[in-house]
Amino acid sequence: MAYGLRRFAVSCSQSAAVAVLAILFSLPFWLSFKPFGSGIGLLCAPDFLTNLGKLGPFLFEANHCARSPLWMLFILWGFFYLVVLGFLIKLLKGLKLPKSLSSTDLLALTLALTATILILIPEFFYVKDIYPAHYRANTVFKFGYQAFIILALTSGYMITRLISNLKTFSFSLVFLPFALLFFTLVALYPYFAINSYYGSLKNYQGLDGLSYLGDSYPSDYQAILWINNNISGQPVILEAQGDSYTDYARVSANTGLPTVIGWPVHEWLWRGSYDETGKRGTDVATLYESPDRTLTSTLAQKYNISYIFIGTLERQKYQKLDEKKFENLGKLVFESGNTRIYQLWQNYPIKSQ
Repeated sequence: MAYGLRRFAVSCSQSAAVAVLAILFSLPFWLSFKPFGSGIGLLCAPDFLTNLGKLGPFLFEANHCARSPLWMLFILWGFFYLVVLGFLIKLLKGLKLPKSLSSTDLLALTLALTATILILIPEFFYVKDIYPAHYRANTVFKFGYQAFIILALTSGYMITRLISNLKTFSFSLVFLPFALLFFTLVALYPYFAINSYYGSLKNYQGLDGLSYLGDSYPSDYQAILWINNNISGQPVILEAQGDSYTDYARVSANTGLPTVIGWPVHEWLWRGSYDETGKRGTDVATLYESPDRTLTSTLAQKYNISYIFIGTLERQKYQKLDEKKFENLGKLVFESGNTRIYQLWQNYPIKSQ
């Protein structure tokens, strides 16, 4: 008992030291960090709580009841917990406390417990964000992603321990066929997923992450290559903004240069408010479409814009695009097909009409 208490005390002191150092070194980040979550919600809250509104840190909302079906949890996590179960039975079969449980085994069990907690939390709580119709989606994804990594690493160790004791552990002979069956089912997923998403791997695209632009937007592709080869530093470049998971923000994404606004919904999610995102989207449209050079110059100064990118998506999105004004506000530095890049004059002087 005394030995166990000493180990526990050492673990607590070490954990406290790590926590203090982690807080200290991350303090500059936390002082300026504004979380996108607007609160914590309790799933399936009773009616009498939903009528109370806020109570402490929790927000009890009506009609917010979603739980994962058991069959779904079994499909997602069945293989991992079959391994954990086999490992627990093996340990309990020959356990002689306190020294027979190695520190590595204890770590593996602790990690498995941590993953279990991460899986269970989204079944009772959720972090409020900007998706009212999918209020639990981000919480399940963020916690489940971490749990998957932890269980994947831990199960590898546990399987190795089980296999290494086949001769002395008769349960392994019963356990391994089931584990092999479950592993086969899990291993089938990459085969079908990759073939489905990448066209059965019959159309090799290479390792160049920019090659898709060369096929879809050849002139824009040449412009992006020119930017990467000729522009240094971090000047702001204006490009069209658009929906998430589309080709919008292709310039900033493939050059590393900042832009005024890329995918508005993601910006909205991270900030918890659409106020700034909405303003910027309107300003981008004004920059491209307004014939007022004074207003265009003022907005360019506001966002410290150095380059204007006019390519395929810009011409598609902004039907009233006024390109002529940029010839007065700057100079043409790149042209390929219908794609052009203008560099604005220093201090954005307005030439005479």
